[in-house]
Amino acid sequence: MLYRPFRSHLQKGTIRDFLDEINASSGIQIEYASVSFQAGRIVTPDRDALTLGALLQQVLSGEKVKAIEKNDKIILAPAATPLADDALLPLYSLFGIVAEQGSREPLHDAVIYEPSTHKAVVTNTHGYFTMLLPEGRHILEISYAGCQPRQLEIGLHWGLRTDIFLARKEDFPEVIVSADNGIKKNANDKIHPGEYDGFNNFLGENDALRSLYIFPGVMNVTDAANGLLVRGGEQDGNLFLLDGNPVFNPTHMLGALSIVNKTSMKSMQLFKSDFPSRYGGRLSAVIDVNTKDGNMEKWGGEANLNFLAGSFTIEGPLRKNKTAVMLSFRHSMFNSLINLFQKDFNNNFYDIQFKCTHLLDKNNKLIFNAYTGIDHLNLQVSNNNLNNRQRWGNQVASLGWTHLLSSNAFVTTTISNSNYYNLAGFIYTNYDDSSGLPLSRRSFNTYSSLAHYSGRTQVEMRMTNAIRLNSGAEFAYTRIKPFESRIDSTIAIDPASFQSFTPLPFREITLYSEADVNVTKRFLLRPGIHFSKYRFKDDRYTSLQPRLYAVYKFSATGQIYASYSRMTQYLHLLTNPSLGINSDTWVPSTGALGPENGKSVDLGYAYKGKKDLSFTIGGYWKKMYKVTNYSEGKSFFINTDSTWEQNVQTGKGWSYGLEFAGDKKGRKLNMHIAYTLSWNWRQFDQINEGRKFPFKYDRRHNFNMAVTYKADKSKDISLLWMISSGDVFTLPERIYPDYDNAQQISNPDDLLKSYRFIYHFSGVNDYRTRPYHRLDLSASYHPPRKKRFGFNWTAGVYNVYGAPGQYSYGLEGSLHSKSLVIVMKNQLFNITPYLSSTVDF
Repeated sequence: MLYRPFRSHLQKGTIRDFLDEINASSGIQIEYASVSFQAGRIVTPDRDALTLGALLQQVLSGEKVKAIEKNDKIILAPAATPLADDALLPLYSLFGIVAEQGSREPLHDAVIYEPSTHKAVVTNTHGYFTMLLPEGRHILEISYAGCQPRQLEIGLHWGLRTDIFLARKEDFPEVIVSADNGIKKNANDKIHPGEYDGFNNFLGENDALRSLYIFPGVMNVTDAANGLLVRGGEQDGNLFLLDGNPVFNPTHMLGALSIVNKTSMKSMQLFKSDFPSRYGGRLSAVIDVNTKDGNMEKWGGEANLNFLAGSFTIEGPLRKNKTAVMLSFRHSMFNSLINLFQKDFNNNFYDIQFKCTHLLDKNNKLIFNAYTGIDHLNLQVSNNNLNNRQRWGNQVASLGWTHLLSSNAFVTTTISNSNYYNLAGFIYTNYDDSSGLPLSRRSFNTYSSLAHYSGRTQVEMRMTNAIRLNSGAEFAYTRIKPFESRIDSTIAIDPASFQSFTPLPFREITLYSEADVNVTKRFLLRPGIHFSKYRFKDDRYTSLQPRLYAVYKFSATGQIYASYSRMTQYLHLLTNPSLGINSDTWVPSTGALGPENGKSVDLGYAYKGKKDLSFTIGGYWKKMYKVTNYSEGKSFFINTDSTWEQNVQTGKGWSYGLEFAGDKKGRKLNMHIAYTLSWNWRQFDQINEGRKFPFKYDRRHNFNMAVTYKADKSKDISLLWMISSGDVFTLPERIYPDYDNAQQISNPDDLLKSYRFIYHFSGVNDYRTRPYHRLDLSASYHPPRKKRFGFNWTAGVYNVYGAPGQYSYGLEGSLHSKSLVIVMKNQLFNITPYLSSTVDF
């Protein structure tokens, strides 16, 4: 009844006059007792009141009364407190898209805030927002990192769509801080273009993925093809999504550089504790990257050239405000220059991304997205007579449809395909024991590939201002063309030369739902559920994964948050311990090799003060089941596709620790520090006599410091210093000769005779390498724009003081069959200067 349109003819009168007019003209009966309020008080309502509720709200303002709707009547009853400011006002939907001015690029995580009601919402990946506000005039405050904040005044008298455009800041600090100090909607880390540019620069390439290494709980592993480790998990525990599509190896140069081209990236999110229910299939982390849709209004782009690679991105409208395209390309450059600082390193890679966005109408949009990238890499370590040749690549394609179903519902539907293959060859040289001369060279070659197809849909609904629902479903089919390994005289470079074993296909169906519940203005609760059903041949698994996130803001500057997550992973990544780098193989869960499962608990405190100081501190605990490892004495697959499961054993792992991250912002100086104290364990029945042992990347302490000094509007200097505990490894506790009288070995001091050594191991991973540390410096010069062109020059030094990389320790047979403990450096880049130039237009 309060929503019924009604406009009073009175401009001024007593409360009784207005109530009598409503009874006479509206068709709705209002019952009241004159003694319940000041019926004779003179009131002058605004002419903006277009509904019965809005008129009554103004007429009864300040009176101790409440309205009860019953039997097609409105009853005004006495109340202990005055009528709330919006008690009788109808609520209407305000919704729309927030986009960048001049390009119409949707802005993800823009904040829309209404101060008088203290209501705030953030936009989704496609820039969509919706909120319920009472009828009347409102002033909205809209903010987004890197854009000029904006205020917008609206008159709300019915459901209203308002698309909002924000202008980019022409000058802003390298480290961007959102102006929003509201309740934490997620316990995730977000990165926007331009953030941490001085800290993620690798030989001239601004790599957003490297920005994650300065967050607590995240480690970089240089000897792995996909070397991002999160909170004690394996490399395969990270789900990397490019515009919602999974990529199985998102790196170039053996993990040194990611496939994310800065010139095309829109935003990146890292989830490592709070996992929204829409994510599944991994145990450790989710890295969700979104790229630009394309400029709808004008053509523009950006190009970069440095010692490592050359790249460009161009975007613009095929049909203005209707169809836009974005093309991004990057190719490796100047191997000869890199070899001046890194010997015997030959790397060749490229990636291409194409995106086309078409607006069917204001409520419907189609997006086609395609990516391809390939790496060729040769490493020659002459001292160890080892040659590695690597080749791997990803191809991704998807077609998405977004539909604004109503003011309260937004639907996204996508079909996609992701392919990955990995080919690696390793040459070993055999030597004669007596002469030390080379006898023969043998090559070990491996190849595997994977194809993933999926269809998914998701519905975002706002039930009320306090409750939002996000539900979806996905069907996925994955086909692994099995690994093959073979020993030959030469390195294989053609995937077609490998035999094809019986494929390993599996299917997975996923259903999920979660609700954002604003219990109060200070307390947010987000319960969720993720259900999956898996089938490989005759093997079937189901998994029910509850998720919960809660945050309570107890003051203007402080809030505490907690989360609980259960995760299931059906894919396993097996890394051959004998073949060095990039020897990874994906395998499915089977009857003998069940899915990995994990559960984690987080508790933290977040502070954000008014003097540009903010920090978070928290603790976590994570348990993992059925983590994989090669069985003792077995290290690779060869010439069989039916017994590979016998080479793998499963166990359990757990990790726990404390994390701290702090930021201090200023006009000239910006500083970010992060520290992690962690313990990471593994336990297998057949290893270390069943006793627990430290995970191979158990780094007790990890500290990062990033500093940017802005000399003036055009010049800044950045510093990144990283230090962490060394990795653990296994060595024999004692080494002694195998004395055998039958071989006439009787004198232990006679080391010139030829005899075997006996190795005594007391435990696994009992030793630790030296601490790892590195200092990077860079300086940037970006003069004022000249017409449509902007320039930026960056110079820097990677690993300024030449700190050694992580060491690996092992046993190697020497002349006369003596075995000695040796130290081998594992370091791709020593002191390496670089120069980079960027132009945007």
